[in-house]
Amino acid sequence: MGKPVTTGVSDTGAFRGDIEGLRALAALLVAIFHIWMNKVSGGVDVFFVVSGYLITLSLLRQYDQQGRVRPLVFWAGLARRLLPAALLVIAAVLLGTWLLLPRSLWMSAMKESLAAMFYMENWLLALNSVDYLARDNLPSPVQHYWALSAQGQFYALWPFVVMLALYLSSRLALSQRRGLLLTFVSVFMLSLGFSIIHTAANQTFAYFNTFARVWQFALGGLVAITPWITVNGSLRRPLGWIGLAAIVSCGFLLDVSLSFPGYAALWPSLGAALVLGAGAGMLPLSARNLLSIRPLVWLGGISYAFYLWHWPVMIFLRASFGEPATTWYGGVVIMLLSLILAWLTTRLVEKPLRKHLGRRSPGFAYAAGLAAVAPLVLAILLWRNEVKDLTEEYRVPEVVDATLYPGARVLADGSPSGGITHAAIVPEPFMASKDVPRPYREGCHQGLYGTEATPCHYGSADGEMTIAVAGSSHATHWVPALDVIAQQRNWRLVSYTKNGCRFTALAEESPENRQNSCAQWNDNVLAAIAELEPDFVFTTATVAMTVDQPEHVPEGYVQQWQKLQALGFKILAVRDTPFMGFHVPTCVDMNGANSPQCSRPRNAALTETLVLEQLNVAGTATHFIDMSDYFCTRDTCPAVVGNVLVYKDKSHISTVYMKSLSSYLGQEIEQAMQEHAERHLVER
Repeated sequence: MGKPVTTGVSDTGAFRGDIEGLRALAALLVAIFHIWMNKVSGGVDVFFVVSGYLITLSLLRQYDQQGRVRPLVFWAGLARRLLPAALLVIAAVLLGTWLLLPRSLWMSAMKESLAAMFYMENWLLALNSVDYLARDNLPSPVQHYWALSAQGQFYALWPFVVMLALYLSSRLALSQRRGLLLTFVSVFMLSLGFSIIHTAANQTFAYFNTFARVWQFALGGLVAITPWITVNGSLRRPLGWIGLAAIVSCGFLLDVSLSFPGYAALWPSLGAALVLGAGAGMLPLSARNLLSIRPLVWLGGISYAFYLWHWPVMIFLRASFGEPATTWYGGVVIMLLSLILAWLTTRLVEKPLRKHLGRRSPGFAYAAGLAAVAPLVLAILLWRNEVKDLTEEYRVPEVVDATLYPGARVLADGSPSGGITHAAIVPEPFMASKDVPRPYREGCHQGLYGTEATPCHYGSADGEMTIAVAGSSHATHWVPALDVIAQQRNWRLVSYTKNGCRFTALAEESPENRQNSCAQWNDNVLAAIAELEPDFVFTTATVAMTVDQPEHVPEGYVQQWQKLQALGFKILAVRDTPFMGFHVPTCVDMNGANSPQCSRPRNAALTETLVLEQLNVAGTATHFIDMSDYFCTRDTCPAVVGNVLVYKDKSHISTVYMKSLSSYLGQEIEQAMQEHAERHLVER
């Protein structure tokens, strides 16, 4: 068989306390950034590199000892190690979801738990990132399993990569190490190139895409087959500290969730690689010494279970206790409870089962895994069918009793109480996701990659006046109100709308300009409007205030209006609806319609002194419409008004509520028509 492949590899076969410490550090970073900073740290990227390092060494040791790589035996060992804790946490999540979370989260929790069990959670989240209406959904208690799913898919792939490398070494008369090196470098470069390109084109999808992450595992594999022990200690020592500093600083200096996994992910990944390589052989005053201290080694031993528990513990405590669970001391409680559960899981479940199953054949391990998964799958399917029956029976009413559901009329009349309270909320918060405007249901609303100006036609086909609607989903949610107006006044309504794409002359600068689709769509809509020759073009005038930016009128909007005016068209520019910043239906489902937790201060949702000079620059053909008083009182923006749920998610208005303010919007449009007519007479 010749010289073992792993001879000379960094501390092969020896316990590396610094690796346990590195895993502990990564787990701590993940939890700290999730709990206190509401962002991601790059700790998961460290896990990926470490996993690639350890799994490569494991496969090569198997080859050295048995003369070949045996995937089935390798996977059985992983199942013994990973499945007990993972399935235990999923079972706890399902129970906690049923007991503690609102019904609006049940279906997503079930779907994601099922995906997590079969190591497909990352692809489900990737697909949801493309589903524009699902992007505002609250995270499920198993969302963090996306990283485990990507690892699991790597574990399924990597034995064959190693086998291919060893085969090519034999066929091409290369040393085994050189064959492994060439193969791993090829995988690294191909995956990294794909990651950079894919991240630039669609970062939200790429974030969860395994193929955009394989290079991080391959990097760990490269470290594993490189004899770092031969590198001079005076060089390895600073490299280790540089790597450790890169890992710790990453989340503070980079916006990981919006920039990874492209070239930016090299930061923590190379940091982890440096720590792993520099730790070959103990050196005084090195990063390995720090990472090998007993508390970190202990935490590293339970880091897998700690990672599994910290996220659902955070979700359930925040759902149960609200604001107190988001404070610093609430975060401490989450950390301590997660640590306790992780220690108990490792001591009482993971280690005993791994020891017991380790004495059995690989076939027994697979059978035991299936036996553990089967009841969970059955429970999910039965529960899902029950919930599905409820959702399929529910229909968002097209027309409601205005005496029971006055909606916007309550604010128009100046009622501080929010209207009558003895009727059920419409739409039902549990079913709010089913409340979508007609353009979505009729297929004429463009998706994230659509470019065609596909029209939706409402009102009267030969109406006395034509209004064209153009814009993103924040223009689309006005269509139900405009549809009612068009029917009542014998107008023609034609909408051109697209997810994640504003009606702007600067679409090419938009982060939502996926594969240039937004810019192309804007050009096509302008051409369609020119051919339609409407009396007015209805679009959004501002972008709502969020935690990251004040409410403002984008320059691209103004330039677009000027293009329309040059074509001879008049513009109805409506102020954007308030951005709530949280999933309103879930809040109402958990806390009730009148809970102060489900409203937002008006001055936090709307700019009190909106600067409109930019609108004046657009010229006299633009009429600004502000409907804010139909969404907010003088002080607050409530979740429910007149027994009608105002929002279907964080920022999109329900169709029922939009219809309730149609008469007031109609008055604004008629006023705009009158003003434009008067201006025309003066100009003549």
